[in-house]
Amino acid sequence: MNVELTLDTSTRYASVAVSREGQVAAELSWRSERNHSVELVPAIHRAAEQASASLDEVSAVFVALGPGGFSALRVGVSMAKAFAAARGAPLVGVCTLDVEAEPYLAAGLPVCAVIGAGRSKAYTALYGAGRDAGYRVQSHEELAMGLNAKTLFCGEGLSDTASLIRERAGSLAALADVPPPTRRPSVLARLGYDRLRNGSIDDPETLEPMYMRAAQIASANRARKEP
Repeated sequence: MNVELTLDTSTRYASVAVSREGQVAAELSWRSERNHSVELVPAIHRAAEQASASLDEVSAVFVALGPGGFSALRVGVSMAKAFAAARGAPLVGVCTLDVEAEPYLAAGLPVCAVIGAGRSKAYTALYGAGRDAGYRVQSHEELAMGLNAKTLFCGEGLSDTASLIRERAGSLAALADVPPPTRRPSVLARLGYDRLRNGSIDDPETLEPMYMRAAQIASANRARKEP
């Protein structure tokens, strides 16, 4: 049976998973402040061993593209590209904000996923009834104001913004009070496999991390709206 490898080094919380047809057989998550490059390969081997799988069997690679930490993201994306290129396996990149939001999209509320972007800013994406994300970089103040409907906030960045959101948004804000790590590699594996089945694969030579520069935001938002 085909084996998929999933990698996420978007933030201080990293994860890997080994799956078969999108169903995770083994997954590992850990806090990694500045050691992604040292810790990632051993974690991949541990996950493969736990799944009773050989890395030579990897038939697809799924990777979180960010936004997140500059150096951390490059480790995961570079490793994913190397695995895919070496094995001639399809590569699928998924926005990390999509991974944060996915478990809450059936809640019946707009969902705002939040990842920290420094001391006073956050990477965010708003998902409405049509599940169309608007990727943005916002100040904490901007994030907490301007709601016109009850919205569920989720993601790793809530640890820095929850108090301000509660203060500014009041009853319009519902917060997913989940301790970190807030992302499950099983969610990324499922999203990656769905995109693989739909033929939405990436070129290992050109795929780059999503750092949420202005041009990247515009491009990503256009891509979300394309049929």
